Amino acid sequence: MAVVFRNFLNSPLPLLSSPSSSSSLCLLSSFSPPSPRPQIFASASPASSSMDTNPRKFMDFPFVTTPHRNLMIDLVSTVENRLESQLKPCTLPPDVQYYCNQSGTSQGSLHIRSSHSSSQVDFILGSWLHCELPTGGSLNITSLSAYLNVSTDAPNFLIELIQSSPTSLVLILDLPPRKDLVLYPEYLQTFYENTRLDSLRQTLEKLPEVKTYYSSALYIRCVTSPTSIMIRVDTEGAGPGRMEEIVKDHVDPVAKAALGIWLDQCACGQRNVDEAEMAYLEKRDGLIKNKTIEIDLGSNFPRLFGPDIANRILGASHYGGVSRKDKPRGRHHGLSQQKRQEIKEAFELFDTDGSGTIDAKELNVAMRALGFEMTEEQINQMIADVDKDGSGAIDFDEFVHMMTAKIGERDTKEELMKAFQIIDQDNNGKISPQDIQRIAKELGEHFSEKDIQDMIEEADRDHDGEVSIDEFMRMMKRTTYGY
Repeated sequence: MAVVFRNFLNSPLPLLSSPSSSSSLCLLSSFSPPSPRPQIFASASPASSSMDTNPRKFMDFPFVTTPHRNLMIDLVSTVENRLESQLKPCTLPPDVQYYCNQSGTSQGSLHIRSSHSSSQVDFILGSWLHCELPTGGSLNITSLSAYLNVSTDAPNFLIELIQSSPTSLVLILDLPPRKDLVLYPEYLQTFYENTRLDSLRQTLEKLPEVKTYYSSALYIRCVTSPTSIMIRVDTEGAGPGRMEEIVKDHVDPVAKAALGIWLDQCACGQRNVDEAEMAYLEKRDGLIKNKTIEIDLGSNFPRLFGPDIANRILGASHYGGVSRKDKPRGRHHGLSQQKRQEIKEAFELFDTDGSGTIDAKELNVAMRALGFEMTEEQINQMIADVDKDGSGAIDFDEFVHMMTAKIGERDTKEELMKAFQIIDQDNNGKISPQDIQRIAKELGEHFSEKDIQDMIEEADRDHDGEVSIDEFMRMMKRTTYGY
């Protein structure tokens, strides 16, 4: 949604055939649920998806035609069904899953599911947006994006459908590359030539109603692949129902084919990525995510929804779906990047359950790792000072605010050394399965023998069954990233 939103809001748009000031409310009630059809791709029933915790919100796609809605439901359901074991539940609060401005002229829904640490999927993001325009028409954007993490260099997935009138539709469908295709010809061949992705675009371009869409934003052009589908469908003058026919019979199968390629070759494929490549991917991915999620959305959401809603949605997007009531906001002015990185490393090291929060026990150990010896009373008071929602736990942003006044300029390696020494309880210079079991017990966590063995094997480069300080440092630098 973010990558094209700015262009459409600032461009002249065709009017809807029968605009009215209450068109959004009429559209919400006028569409019936999708009619039954053959299940050739994935279950299209909203009731089967874990995204349906908020009825008539995300999985309803309420302002688009039935073929358009059916396509989006099928795509989301397919991703969830295929990757279900790798994805965590959506934890967005209700006022982020669905939001609207006071007048009801702008409405939207956001859905984010992050992944478990063992997955090479980073997170999936789905959304729809409906905006009534001053011209009398309306703009409807539906999107689904899937991002991979630095354990693989495979492309991400993106689909956006932007409809500015019943006869005008823009489709952006791509597997955006995460490497320079000139420098890495094998990457080009593997993901774009061998998969014959270009044939999907050629199929759509044969339709007389289809023209190439050229974005005015150079940024969009530079992050898409050579096989990207960027087209405008214009059915002005065609018979009634022609747009729905094109979406159902042509856009639908092409989009599903592209998603199938991404799932098979990218999300579930295996790629060997060394440390230098991981550092490159980390930097590149971070720049692109910040641009598409934060900057593009930030330029338009305050104008459409007001600052409060805009901050809420941008916060949820920025933190990968971990959005909590009254989360401290801002860039933590006065905190150097090195300090922030040190704090983040400690937080992620002791967020043992991957929940995005740490409780009092985990905080105590994290504080010790950062060189602070705290009493239980002090720890509880620190949590109470920043825990605005009274959950008894703090998230990363709250942790940063808490630590800003306490941590000085320290070297990251020194802090990881302290963390290593805490885990290495027998002080033999190696982290053994027994060490992990002991620290887990102290934190109130239970890991099976297989879980612990998997942790060891992830870092154990010399295959001696234990993790040395060098192996620990290498693993932590590889798996920890800053905002």
